[in-house]
Amino acid sequence: MAIIETKKLTKRYGSKISVSNISLTANEGEIYGFLGLNGAGKTTVMRMLLKMIRPTSGEIYYSGQSILKLSSEFWNQVGYLIETPHAYPNLTVEENLILYAKQRLIPNSEIKKRVDNISQQLLLDTYRQVKVKDLSLGNNQKIGLAKAFIHRPKILLLDEPTNGLDPEGLVVVRHSLIEMAKNGTTVFISSHLLDEMEKLVNRIGILAHGCLLRELSFSEFERDRQSRLYIKTTGYVKNLADYLTTKHLQCISVSEEELLVSGIPIDQYSVLLHQIEQQNFHPMIFRPMKESLEEFFLRTIKEEQ
Repeated sequence: MAIIETKKLTKRYGSKISVSNISLTANEGEIYGFLGLNGAGKTTVMRMLLKMIRPTSGEIYYSGQSILKLSSEFWNQVGYLIETPHAYPNLTVEENLILYAKQRLIPNSEIKKRVDNISQQLLLDTYRQVKVKDLSLGNNQKIGLAKAFIHRPKILLLDEPTNGLDPEGLVVVRHSLIEMAKNGTTVFISSHLLDEMEKLVNRIGILAHGCLLRELSFSEFERDRQSRLYIKTTGYVKNLADYLTTKHLQCISVSEEELLVSGIPIDQYSVLLHQIEQQNFHPMIFRPMKESLEEFFLRTIKEEQ
C-alpha cells in the first residue's frame, strides 16, 4: 500500500526551479532511500511532505488522502528529523525526552517506560542527567532521533539523520530503523553515507537538479548494477590486459599484479576463466565485484549529465 505519494510535485522560488515534477511512492513498511548531491532538492521535498513549505504545484498524498485534507491528529503519527536536531540546551537529556513525550500526547503512565526504552535503544542511558548543551555532536543527533522515534510513528521522515554518529551509533540507528520498518513504519530517509544506505533501504529514488532521475526497488538495483572482475596474477598483468582488450573488454590496472575487468556478463565469467587459463595466464584470484550503491548513484548522475 502506498503511504507517501507525490504527483508532479514542483517548487519554484521566483524564476528558480528548486524541485520539478517529482512523482514518487513509498509503500508501507519500506525504507525509502532518497539520494542526491548537495542542492539536488532533497530537503525541499521533505519540507513539502511535512507542510513546512507549500508546493508551487503538484500533489502530496498520505495513504491515498490529500495532504490538504488531513486532520491535525494525523501528524501525531509522523516523526521527523530535518537537517539540524533541536533540543532545549539547558535541560538534561531525560528532561528533554519527557518533554517530547508530553508534546506527543503519550499518557503520563507510559512516559517513564518510553523514556527508558528510547534511552537504551539509542545508547543515551549514560547521559540522561547531562545537559544537552554539554553533549557531543553525535549525542545531540541521537536526541533528535529520540524526538522522532519516541511516539512510535507510522511515518518517519529523516534528512541526514546519521550526521556525527560514530560506527556504534550508525549500527544502532540502522537496526532501529529496520525494526521499525518490520513493524509497519514507512521510513523516508536521505543520507550521503551511501554504503550505510545500501545496508538499509529497500527502495531508492535518485534526485539531481530537482528532478527524479530514477525510482527503483532494491531488487531492481541488484539487477541493474554493474559487475566487474577482480583478477590477481603472480606476475605483470599487462600481457593479460592486452589479451582481454582483444576480446573488447575494458581493463583497469590496479597494480602490477591486479586488474579490474568490465564489459562481460556474469554468466560468461567461467568461460573467460577457462580462456585465460588456456592462454597460460594462471590467476591467483578471479572474483566478481558488484557495483556499490555509491558507484551506481554516481554513474546514474553522470549518465544524466
